[in-house]
Amino acid sequence: MQGQAHVGGHVTLIFSIQDDADSLLEQGSRGAGISLNRGVIIKATGEPGSGALTINGDAPGEELHHLVLEELNTFDSSFGGYDWILSHVGELPASQGFGLSAAGAIACGLALQRALGVDEDLARSRAVHIAHRVERRLSGGLGDVAALHSGGIELRLEPGCPQLSDGLGGPGAVLSWYEEIPLVVVWRTTSSQHTSNYIDDGEWKLAIRAAGEHCLFGLREGQWDAKRWSELLSKSAEFAERSGLLADSGRIDLLHMIGSALAGAGFADGSLVARLCMLGESAIIVPSEFSMSDDWQGEVVKHLQMRGLGSTSASVAADALNLD
Repeated sequence: MQGQAHVGGHVTLIFSIQDDADSLLEQGSRGAGISLNRGVIIKATGEPGSGALTINGDAPGEELHHLVLEELNTFDSSFGGYDWILSHVGELPASQGFGLSAAGAIACGLALQRALGVDEDLARSRAVHIAHRVERRLSGGLGDVAALHSGGIELRLEPGCPQLSDGLGGPGAVLSWYEEIPLVVVWRTTSSQHTSNYIDDGEWKLAIRAAGEHCLFGLREGQWDAKRWSELLSKSAEFAERSGLLADSGRIDLLHMIGSALAGAGFADGSLVARLCMLGESAIIVPSEFSMSDDWQGEVVKHLQMRGLGSTSASVAADALNLD
């Protein structure tokens, strides 16, 4: 019995930590970001057994997948009647602000359920519900699961798991729009800090929350659609500076290196802009105007890699839970 899932990653551009609620499904963040068409691919193979779980591939750890299976068993104990082998392929580096733990948790839940032929709509609702709980149990991402559920370019109005079918989910509220936007993902090739180092730290939490609420205030007004692109880019740059995250972990140096690469590739005219991913030592490069074609990505990637940075081309994902 086999099932497979390909779930995109997510880049947070602005966020405000809202994790004080007792219920895991009510914890989360307000914020804004972008779902990516690159993330995690998981194949689940099951044979009758006693619930053992083996993980192959490049998963950074195993605890997340064990928790997904544990939570899934609370919905349907038949999952515990099989021994499972998971094959994990990450298309982006872990712990660099690309939402791969959320993507991996959702993909794990989907692959396991698809292996047993669970109805797709129910499988998606369960996978999102479980992934949000697992992320919070591990002090991981606050809004990545809600964002990936909505896809596109999202504005998270209220924290928590989004409302789902079959009575699942929580009070989270998310708006999103989609435009086919080419982008380049950039990261330092050294390891970064886990999200919990920021969201579990009192001083960081206060600074991030204050900056996030300030920058989200204007974005929450009016229609959330493609006309807000330039405003989102402006507010995300302001958030990085106001929160103090820009000056932390060498992120300023990273932006300088990206600026040098863009100039070397012939894009010093502002047609391409870099924005930091929260909370990694990473960034995305996006066009400032939608009219720009996607023939710039290869040249930019080449110049980034010449400077010792990891990078790859990508694009915005409309449905991040079911990539081709």
